[in-house]
Amino acid sequence: MAVMATGIRASRREDVLRLLDESDEPLTVVALADLLGTHPNTVRLHLEKLVADGQVERTTDGRGNPGRPAQLFQRARKQPGVDPGRYRMLAEILVDELAQSSQPQRAAIEAGRRWGRREAEREPGREPVEGLVDLLERAGFQPRACTADGRVDVCRCPFLELAQKHPDVVCSVHLGLMQGALQTWGDKTSVDRLERREDPDVCTAHLVAHTA
Repeated sequence: MAVMATGIRASRREDVLRLLDESDEPLTVVALADLLGTHPNTVRLHLEKLVADGQVERTTDGRGNPGRPAQLFQRARKQPGVDPGRYRMLAEILVDELAQSSQPQRAAIEAGRRWGRREAEREPGREPVEGLVDLLERAGFQPRACTADGRVDVCRCPFLELAQKHPDVVCSVHLGLMQGALQTWGDKTSVDRLERREDPDVCTAHLVAHTA
């Protein structure tokens, strides 16, 4: 069975995934909540998003116990025949195409904004910073929100190698993604700039709050 989660982590959703990875059998919402030391409703919200994103599978307890079968959750099994190298090849083709345009940064930002708007429209009315962190998690990052000083640290870029080869394109896509999502959720918060830190796997998104 999974072990108790300890310490402060950047994302509760990462804790849920880790516990499911470590468990040798599917877990219920209540079991996960007990291991995490949090309310089952909180865990249920994270699980619903993880199921929708295809990272977690939902099953039921088929042992024939009386009453409504308990829902069980486990990590989604990888589909056979999926070659990550093919996705990398596609990403390289698209980045190279943007890099050859007359205004690569502008084209990349606009592409990111369209993507960000589409993703944000799936969850209308989100609180901007919370929604942005969730969106970045779904895209494969590990974001850390620091709202007191208006920034979000974006860690573990899933496109790090491409970003190192074409930083103007890849980082501009990510900036546009964040700008498009925040525009969809309202005009009170925006991303002013995306700063590349000395650590090659951490960037900082500087947020700006607008008053009416």
